[in-house]
Amino acid sequence: MSEPKEYLERAFALDRRGREAEAIVFYTKALALGLEGEDRKDALVCLASSYRNVGEPDRARSVLEKARREFGNDPVVEAFFALVLHDLGEGARALRVLGRAFLDSCADERLEPYRETLRRKFRALTRCRSS
Repeated sequence: MSEPKEYLERAFALDRRGREAEAIVFYTKALALGLEGEDRKDALVCLASSYRNVGEPDRARSVLEKARREFGNDPVVEAFFALVLHDLGEGARALRVLGRAFLDSCADERLEPYRETLRRKFRALTRCRSS
């Protein structure tokens, strides 16, 4: 294997079989070889998820913080970040992150009368400025 996409596909295959610890090596190599765009985002999210599944939530958080810097408010990144925050005992911040991601990505018109009120309520859950 020499292409980053090949390493990524191998990592996905290992992950699907519940072999997260092995998948971590391949996600890391794929990222080091220069994945871009959606492949990079997928690799970061799945690497973080694998770290989470093997009991390393701090490493998962670090990877997802990088993904958040690179991919803005991507709802997939935010959902996985919220899971890790929950694992780390930051339930209020997790709900805040997830609520914001939901409100930013959901175009359902039924939310419109409530959108700003919900934003304020989610914001009030914590005073953490980095979320």
